[in-house]
Amino acid sequence: MTTEYVYIRKLNAQELGFRKGEPKKAGRYIYVSKEYLSFFPPLSTVIRNDHVIIDLIPPALNHVVLTSFVYHNDKIIDNKPNGRDEFRIYLNEATDPGRNYFQPEDIIVIHRFETENGKVAYRMYCFPAARKGTEYGLLEKLLEDKGIHESHALLPISAIPFLKISRNIDGSIVVVPEEVKEAVLEEEVSLISEEEMKKEFEFTSLIRESAFRDLLLYFYDFRCAVTGTIIRYDSLNNLEAAHIIPDELRGPAHPKNGLPLSRDMHWAFDKGFFTLNDTYEIVVHEKVINNEVLSKIHGKKIILPEDSRARPSSFSLNWHKDNVFGVFIKSI
Repeated sequence: MTTEYVYIRKLNAQELGFRKGEPKKAGRYIYVSKEYLSFFPPLSTVIRNDHVIIDLIPPALNHVVLTSFVYHNDKIIDNKPNGRDEFRIYLNEATDPGRNYFQPEDIIVIHRFETENGKVAYRMYCFPAARKGTEYGLLEKLLEDKGIHESHALLPISAIPFLKISRNIDGSIVVVPEEVKEAVLEEEVSLISEEEMKKEFEFTSLIRESAFRDLLLYFYDFRCAVTGTIIRYDSLNNLEAAHIIPDELRGPAHPKNGLPLSRDMHWAFDKGFFTLNDTYEIVVHEKVINNEVLSKIHGKKIILPEDSRARPSSFSLNWHKDNVFGVFIKSI
């Protein structure tokens, strides 16, 4: 049986936005020690401020909150002596309500596990400094004995017998905080460079794809972009996250390079049976325009996100039109 680990961190005032004893003077995050990066998704040294959105279950909640894990690396990329070379989990409105849920000296414990549907999730437990009890004292002792600077440690679950581990998640809820949404929509869509492709990590890629799907369904209000419908039961549904520029051809796992599609429409889109024009109307290939199913969607405008910034990028759509539209002819 594989040993499972937990990451333990005693929080400090600097990372929680305190300046000269004053709270809420800066952004709030959880600093991650480089010594224990194996516990988190690997990030690249060749991509500026590489980041990934992880599934985090905050204390006292039982559903996923999308959360940014970032490698600030301008010290490496730009060779800046005063630059940053550090990893952070950024707190947001859902993980840190009121920007005061976590306090200096609180001890957090993070457990990484695989959910029933195969996704990787991180559940966070918090032991407040304000209620120092036996459990808090035991965690402090572990940090003193096993930790780095008495504030970071990576230990097997068995080292913390009082920790009540839960693997259950309400799969029907995925929270997309405003901070995460805004950060994603500010990004531009472009082909991933060959160097970046070589530096991508399989584990991180799986997590990127998970966030890609969650964000697409969120922006499109859980509807197929073509049919406007969904077949759904609890956390199960028939929607798939379709890349406009395929991931194997250097297409990014970004919502502006994607469409939520039912399985049959996803297949038809990937085979080039139809594409989209600049006004988001469906263009069915002339070779299959008489098909009973496809003829009904030709000329139809797809369902679009309310936020125009989340709509498919013109770069991705033009690439699909030039490189994927009609490829089914060659595959026969």
